[in-house]
Amino acid sequence: MIRQWKQITGLSVALVALAGLATWDEWQTKEDEKAKETKGLITSLKAENIVGILFRSIPDDDAGGKSEVKEQSASVPVEVSLKNIDGRWQINSPVQTSADQQTVADLLKNVTEYKTESEIDSGKDKWDRYGLVKPRRTLELETADGKKTSFYVGFNTPVGFKVYVATSASDAIFTGSQYIATSTAKTLFDLREKRILNTSAPSITSLKMTSSLEKIALERSSGGWLLKSPVVASADAPAVNNLVDDIVGLKASEFFDQPDKKLKDAVFSKKPLLDVELVTDKSSVFLQIREAQQSTYATITGETAIFKVADELRTKILKSSKSLRDKKIFTFQSADINKVSIDGQFFKRVSTDWYAEKDASKFGTDGKYTGKPEEQPKGASHVRGLLVDLEYARAEDILEVNDSIVKKLPKAPKHQIVVEKDVKNSKLTIDIWLAQDNPESIYIRQSDSTQTYRAKRSVIASITPSAIVPVGDEANIPALSN
Repeated sequence: MIRQWKQITGLSVALVALAGLATWDEWQTKEDEKAKETKGLITSLKAENIVGILFRSIPDDDAGGKSEVKEQSASVPVEVSLKNIDGRWQINSPVQTSADQQTVADLLKNVTEYKTESEIDSGKDKWDRYGLVKPRRTLELETADGKKTSFYVGFNTPVGFKVYVATSASDAIFTGSQYIATSTAKTLFDLREKRILNTSAPSITSLKMTSSLEKIALERSSGGWLLKSPVVASADAPAVNNLVDDIVGLKASEFFDQPDKKLKDAVFSKKPLLDVELVTDKSSVFLQIREAQQSTYATITGETAIFKVADELRTKILKSSKSLRDKKIFTFQSADINKVSIDGQFFKRVSTDWYAEKDASKFGTDGKYTGKPEEQPKGASHVRGLLVDLEYARAEDILEVNDSIVKKLPKAPKHQIVVEKDVKNSKLTIDIWLAQDNPESIYIRQSDSTQTYRAKRSVIASITPSAIVPVGDEANIPALSN
């Protein structure tokens, strides 16, 4: 019995020892992995703990020694001070503006995750020979507790595509990949936010644009946009949203924070190509797009700066009211229509099928046929197809009553379609003309609209059970011209 107890005790001790060994081994593995991850790191600082940056960069030639990164360096000395305010980076000097958040994040990542390859020397008295007394790059990083640590990039090594680096935390001199020299070769332009307007697209409640062509006014409505001028009409929500995104997302290709008189005179000597007023619940912004010296510029009322922008902007946001109109012709839903007449022929919906009106009476209220099976009428499936085509029809152009084409349309349309719901005053008359000048186009006007729409002829492909209007009918319509 004592022997068995000793054996059990021995096994227990062994198991405990094995468990302890396994735990220690797991701990040691994690420590080894941690040491491997941190080995060679130039600094123990974490990017998320940095709240201030003082960035300095000088041209590689000015730093002394030969450099492989001359073309990627700033051509003039750069000094930029940045602060993290409420989670977003701001530039404090030499201008006060928003920073490019991703560029700053990448800059910090490249420095805090940079690993050296070897320590080759030490002593501040030796730093000059390695280009670290007047370094090509200096990043002074400040943490929330006010502590500052500087990171320095010196000369490239004579061979091996490496660079000399050091920090203010020690006298040691290290070598590492030259990538750190290229990735920190930033200018003020690189570090600043390129977007001109400090607002967001969803915050815009109305928009006014004035050009030499027309004045356009748009207002956000429930679920979309409404065109208020030059006509009152529904706007094409995707087209307006794209326009607002383009305006709000407008980026400068060059900044003139303090433009000289020559540039100001050139930019402001002519009327703007486009005046834009953006209104939010809290404020209004007035943006002008101008042309000068064969380039395109943007200015903001009340601000000194002039922004050079891409020339393509002239066509990108210089929109006409027609291009912003909702091109959907009809608002009805085909599933709601119960009765249709096509050129005087009447059809009714029975359940989900369509029949000539005289045949529809042969079905009960449940949609079941009540007559003899051999006498069951054929359906008019083309009616369903026509209604669906009309429901989703979109205009290629929208013409007003005074348009020359509209004035030349015959008084009597080629086709007339009347759709009805089972509610009072729900009748909609649709007049259709064929376009002689283009056999693939038709003109559509509905009874409750002053506009005439030009659309593809395929919209009425199902107007008859077999085919579209026979070729040659277009000859009955006088020639149309602008």
